[in-house]
Amino acid sequence: MIGILIISHCDLGKEFLNAAELILGGLDAADSISITETSDSAKILKTISEKIKALDQGQGVLVLTDMFGGTPSNLSLSFLKEERVEVLSGVNLPMVVAVAQDRKRLSLGELGEKAQEAGKRSIALAGKLLKTE
Repeated sequence: MIGILIISHCDLGKEFLNAAELILGGLDAADSISITETSDSAKILKTISEKIKALDQGQGVLVLTDMFGGTPSNLSLSFLKEERVEVLSGVNLPMVVAVAQDRKRLSLGELGEKAQEAGKRSIALAGKLLKTE
């Protein structure tokens, strides 16, 4: 099973995991790291490293971050390692649910692709989507 680590500003990642557990039930090998304005980068890097090691059950870890270019994403990129750690930014709830459901049967690369597609598919501008012509 591929581990899931959500790294986000404040408690966003923790709440995504809470919501996914409400929908799917308990999630093993899933954790989050919250980054605030008082977080120390060196300590965060150490925490990321420790959590990746703890979550990796032999098939790698998918790191989900809230937005590309932000501190969570920037710090996570240093852990990229082919077939061991992948980083995907723009995390949303449909992405977390898709990852949680398919991480036992897909490779890390395949899971990253599926997560990206699930995240994109879930974005909808309701007024435009529901407008009839």
